[in-house]
Amino acid sequence: MRVHLWSSLFVLLFVSLSYSQDSSTVPVRIPLAIRSPYYNAWVDSTASGHTWPFFWAGGTLGWQGLIRVDKQVYQWLGFSGLNPPVANLTNTQLTPTQTVISMQAGPMDINATFLSPIETADALKQSIPLSYLSLEAKSRDGVPHSVQVYCDISGEFVTPDTNAILTWSSSTTGSSSFHQIQLQINQSLVDTNNRAHDLTMVIATQSNPEVSSRIANDTECRGQFSDDGILGGTPPTTSAKMGNPYPVFSISRDLGNITQTSSPMVWAIGGFRDPAISFTTSTGKVQQRSPLFASSYSDISSVVDAFVVDFADAKARADKLDIQILDAASDISPTYSSMGSDNKWNMSDVKMFMKDMGMSGRVNPVENVYAAFPFFLYINSTYAGYLLAPLLEYQDSPQYSQPYAARDIGQNYPIATGSNIPHSQGYEQSSNMLIMALAHARASGDGSLISQHYGLLKDWADYLTSFNVTPPDATTVDQERQSNTTNLAIKGIIGIKAMSEISKALNQVEDADRYANFASAFANTWLSVASSSDGQHLLASYGNSASWAQIYNSYPDRLLQTGVVDNQTYEAQTKYYQSLLSGTSSQFGLPLDSSTDITNTAWTFFTAATTTDSTVRDSLINPVWTHATKDTRPLVLQYKVDTSDPLPTNGASNPALGAVFAPLALSIPSQSIVVPPSSGASDSTSPTTHSSIVGPVVGGVVGGVVLIAFIVVGALFWRRRRRQQYAMYSDKVYLHSQPIDEPPVIIPYTDLTLSSTQLPSSDNGETQDSPLGTMARPSKAQEAGLTSAAYKPSPPASSSYSAAPSSSREPPTEVTSPTTNVSNSDVLGLRVEVENLRRVMQEIQADRIEAPPSYAD
Repeated sequence: MRVHLWSSLFVLLFVSLSYSQDSSTVPVRIPLAIRSPYYNAWVDSTASGHTWPFFWAGGTLGWQGLIRVDKQVYQWLGFSGLNPPVANLTNTQLTPTQTVISMQAGPMDINATFLSPIETADALKQSIPLSYLSLEAKSRDGVPHSVQVYCDISGEFVTPDTNAILTWSSSTTGSSSFHQIQLQINQSLVDTNNRAHDLTMVIATQSNPEVSSRIANDTECRGQFSDDGILGGTPPTTSAKMGNPYPVFSISRDLGNITQTSSPMVWAIGGFRDPAISFTTSTGKVQQRSPLFASSYSDISSVVDAFVVDFADAKARADKLDIQILDAASDISPTYSSMGSDNKWNMSDVKMFMKDMGMSGRVNPVENVYAAFPFFLYINSTYAGYLLAPLLEYQDSPQYSQPYAARDIGQNYPIATGSNIPHSQGYEQSSNMLIMALAHARASGDGSLISQHYGLLKDWADYLTSFNVTPPDATTVDQERQSNTTNLAIKGIIGIKAMSEISKALNQVEDADRYANFASAFANTWLSVASSSDGQHLLASYGNSASWAQIYNSYPDRLLQTGVVDNQTYEAQTKYYQSLLSGTSSQFGLPLDSSTDITNTAWTFFTAATTTDSTVRDSLINPVWTHATKDTRPLVLQYKVDTSDPLPTNGASNPALGAVFAPLALSIPSQSIVVPPSSGASDSTSPTTHSSIVGPVVGGVVGGVVLIAFIVVGALFWRRRRRQQYAMYSDKVYLHSQPIDEPPVIIPYTDLTLSSTQLPSSDNGETQDSPLGTMARPSKAQEAGLTSAAYKPSPPASSSYSAAPSSSREPPTEVTSPTTNVSNSDVLGLRVEVENLRRVMQEIQADRIEAPPSYAD
C-alpha cells in the first residue's frame, strides 16, 4: 500500500514572501485557495467584491461572501445578482500561506483571511484537502453594531457543465455543520480539461447555536440572508442541474451586537477525491491510492470535524512559518491507494504525485519536480523524497527499459501508469534525477533512496559519462535544440559529480573516485570550450562567439557545493549578466539565451541564485516581480520579456514555481546521510513488506503550486537593505539536525577533487588566465573543431556506456567508514598524473575523429 501526498502540497501553496502590500502593488490575480489541481481558486486583487473568483485553468467559481451590518448588506466576495453595496477594498496582504483582504463595510472594518495550510511537520495534516476562510470585524466608531456573516459556494466548484446533475447532503455533528456536493455520475480518476469527475466539495463550519445553513438556488439563499440575517428551510430535493438556476450551499452566523469579533468566523472549504491517483508499481500491479488522511479518518465527516476545530492551532503554525520564510528571505535580500485485504495501512510507503499544471498534465514531470525541489528541500526535505520515490521505483523495475531517466511516470494525471517511452531529453532528465537524489539525501539525512536505487543511479551516471562534454543533439526541456549546449553540458557534469558524492556517502570508494575524476576532467574541458574568445563569459553553444545564455544549470553546483564550477567563473558570469541587464530595454526580464525573447520564471531564480553580487541578483528577479504585477492570469512559468505575454502553454499555477525558493535553499544545512538497515529494494507485493493496503496519500498531488513565493522575494527587494552571503552546503557530517528556528551552523566545505584551475593544460602544461578561471588551452584538435562548431571529443576508454543488467541494480551491501593513510598531497599528485594520461588519450582519440556513441531520440 502506498501513501501519496494527496493533492495539496502545492509546492505548497502560494509562498509570497511579502509582508504587506496595498492593493495597487500586489499581482492582478491573487490566490484564495490552493489545495490541489482541482480545488484551486483565484480572484482579481483589485475587485474581490466586484467579480467572481475563478478556477486556475479558467472558468467562474461561484463563491459569495456577504456581511449584514445593522440590516444593511455588503458584498465582500463574489458579485451577487442582488447587487448590494460592495465593501470598500482598503488593503491586500500576501504571506507564504495566507491572503488577507481588508475592507470597509459601512461602520465596520473587516478582514477576510484565506489560509491554505503548509504543514511542514505533519504529512497527515498536509494531506487534508481543505482550506480555511476566516472573517474578523471591528467597529470603526466604537459603537456596537448588529452583525451577521454569510458564505456560500456553487456547484461550479464541482463542474463547469450547467447541464450536469449534482447531488448533495448536509450533516451536523458535535463539532461541525457542513454540506457536501458531487456529480450524480461520478467517474473515478477521470480528468477533462483539468476538472475532475470524482470531486466531492465541502463547505463547513464549527457547530454553534447561532449558525444556520441552507441549500437552494442562489437568489433564494442570498435573498433570505439579506432580508432576515438567517438561513432556514428544507431543501426541496437532493439533486438538480448545476446551472440556471444555480444551486448554492450556504452557511451563515449571527455574531450579535458587537464592537469587535472575539474570535474569527471560520469556514472550511475543500474538495475530496478517493482514490486520488492510479499508480502502476514496479511489478506492473495497478494500485488505487488513497489520501493519507484516510488512514486515520473513516469518512469525510470525521476529517471535517478534526479540521474545523484545529483552526486556531493551524493559524498559529501558519503565522510561525510565514515569519520564518519572510525573515529568511529578508536576510538573503532586502528586495528578495485503496485498501488491501487486511484493511491495514502501510505507513512506511508514502509517495507524492505532481501534476504538470498549465502545460502537459503529465504525472511527476521530472523537469518540474527538479525546478520545484528548492521549495521542498526548504519546507520539508522528507516531502522531496516522497516525490522522488515513485519515479525511482518505476524506473528501477522490469517495466522500464530506457538507458536514461524518464520524463515522467504518466501522460495524463491522475493516471500514473509509468512512461517507458524513448525521448530526446535523456541527458537532461538523468542529470536532474542524480542531482535531486543527492540533494534529498543531504538535506534530509535519509540515505534509503540512494541506497535502494544505487544501481539505477549508476546506470544514469554512466550514460552521462559516455558523452564527455558534448551532450547529444537533443531537445532540452525548454524546447531548445542545438548542438554543444553549454548550459546542458554543465548540468550533466554536475550530475556526474553528484553520483560521486552519492557513492562517497555509501562508502563505495572506487565509484566515488571514478565519477569524481570524470567530473573534474570534464569540467576543465567544458570551461575551455564553453568560454567566449575574450574569456569574459560563457557561450550558449560551443564555438558560437555571438551567443550567451542564463547558465541556470549551474545552480545545483551552488546548492550542493560540488565545486564543479570555480568562483572566478561565477564572478565573470555575474558581471556579464550585469552588462546584459544594463543593455536591455525590457522591463520584464532577461531572455533564457541570445536566440529567444522568452524567459522562464523558475530558471531566472536559479540563475539569480548563482550570482556573486546581490545587486545583480536583485536585478534579475525584479523584472519577474514586474511581470507578476501586470499579468492578468495566475502566475506563469514562461512569457515573452518584451511584452510580458505568457506563452500558450505557459505553466500557469505550475509546481515548478517552487524554484523561487532557490536562494533560500542555499542556506539549508547538510545532514549526516544514514542508510536504514532495511532500505534494500522493495516490492509492495513481496513477503518482506507488510501484507497490507496500498499506502495513504500524504497530501499529494503537488498540483498547483502557485508560489507567489517569488512575489515575496520580489517585494522584499524593496523593503529592507541587509546584505548576506549565501550559506553553502557543508561536506562535513552534522551530529544532529538544526532546529528550524535557529540559524544553520555552517562548516567549511572541503573537497580533494581537483578543480579546473588546478589541472595542467593538454598541450604543454601552460595555462591561460581568464576571468572565467584558469583555463586549459584547447588542443589543436579542439581548436579545429571549435572553428567549425562541430567539436565532439570521444570519451575516455573507461567511459563507454553499456546498460547494466537488472541484477547489477543492487544497493551496497555494507556501509562502513573507510580508513586510509594516503596523504592529501599523494592523492592530488596521483590525480594530476591520471589527468595528464587521460588528456593524452583524449587527444589521440580526437585525432582519430571518433564520435561518441549516439542514442536514438
